[in-house]
Amino acid sequence: MMLQPLRLVISKTSAVDGVVANIDRNSKRGLREFQPALISHDGTFVVVGSGPSLAGFADEIRGEKAKGRPICAIKGAHDWLCEQGIEPDLFFSIDPRDRRNNVQRKTERTVYLLASRCAPEMFEHLKDRQIVLVHTLSSDEENTWYVNKGKYLVGGTSTSGMRAFNIAYWWGFRKFIMFGMDSCNAPDGVTKRIDGSLTGQTTDVIIGKTGRKFICNIAMAKQAEDFQKLWQMMPDIHIESHGDGLLTAILEERKARGFRV
Repeated sequence: MMLQPLRLVISKTSAVDGVVANIDRNSKRGLREFQPALISHDGTFVVVGSGPSLAGFADEIRGEKAKGRPICAIKGAHDWLCEQGIEPDLFFSIDPRDRRNNVQRKTERTVYLLASRCAPEMFEHLKDRQIVLVHTLSSDEENTWYVNKGKYLVGGTSTSGMRAFNIAYWWGFRKFIMFGMDSCNAPDGVTKRIDGSLTGQTTDVIIGKTGRKFICNIAMAKQAEDFQKLWQMMPDIHIESHGDGLLTAILEERKARGFRV
């Protein structure tokens, strides 16, 4: 015999007078509010840097976006992506210098994650867009400011690109796909960005048993050094890199030596 559904006539649950007044009053308490994650995901995070190799991967990035995977732009990758018709889900920067030139094509859909250490001009430039403020661990001088402030500080290594891994890891991402994260100059030895900008003083970085040489400025070399520390902080991550740059070569060397990638 099939059970018949109950048919009950009841008043609204917990219906009392003054509920709207409760909502109004309690919403003004300044309490932290529940909210969904900034982005939905399947566990894979796409980091797009502005290295010269980025030029060859627009279709691949579109494919990742079509899968619903968040695209996080670093530096000039933001405007390049927009020029390709790919609005990044996130733009992330910890750079204290004025980088308005990186976000001339600001979009309404992109969430701009700006560290509190970023130049005020960046906040003014993006004030009509979605900004989320991020506080970051850095020098002793900066960290001292946060004492007793009750702020959540994001740790990590030296660059916006590397620090993006920490942000995403705490959101639950464990797989990362990189495009344009070269951390070295183009094969011509002087071009450092997708926008054609050139580097100044450089140093040579030699990788592994192959002895392959990459030409880097100091910041690029430091980023490559820090890249190798990611697995110490996040031992369960997997990283895939597109483009024939220094960070891809480091991944290949790690794999050849039997280390996790």
